Amino acid sequence: MFRSLSIAAVAAALGLTACAPEIPPDPKPSDGFTGADKVAIDEVFQVVTGTFAEPKEVLFRDPLISDVEGKGRFVCLDAAMPGERWTGFVAQRIPNEEAYQVVREQDALSPKARPQCRALVLKYLGEQDVDWYDAEVAYNKAGCAHLDTAYWEAWKMACNGRITRPAKTEKPAA
Repeated sequence: MFRSLSIAAVAAALGLTACAPEIPPDPKPSDGFTGADKVAIDEVFQVVTGTFAEPKEVLFRDPLISDVEGKGRFVCLDAAMPGERWTGFVAQRIPNEEAYQVVREQDALSPKARPQCRALVLKYLGEQDVDWYDAEVAYNKAGCAHLDTAYWEAWKMACNGRITRPAKTEKPAA
């Protein structure tokens, strides 16, 4: 009798498990990419995740692959710990190696200033015949006075080529 009760309990548990809604896995930054692009995003995801104190909690947004003529392929994305500010990353595979060279944004731009700073970087940083007084006034006014020029030069050069973004994927119905 005891044996038949335990078999019934196991069968009931299995039946309930079969009826339970399946929880979709957390999205990966490479979702929507295919082939070599997916592999590159996954590899950079692992490298960038390792730069944070609690790698299991890292969030990602806006991953893209940029092909820059004469410079190569780059992966550009933003990452953050939950509740913390987003940080930009630019990564490129080192030729003939299994490693990536990664540039991490080291400034503290506000979320409001970041888009304005991107526009100013494209307009002024590294350009010829720039009126530096006008540039400085524009940077200060937009909250971009303390840019990490190493990151933003890398971003400007690497993340504005021929862009590949992830394909849009349908979200499952709730």
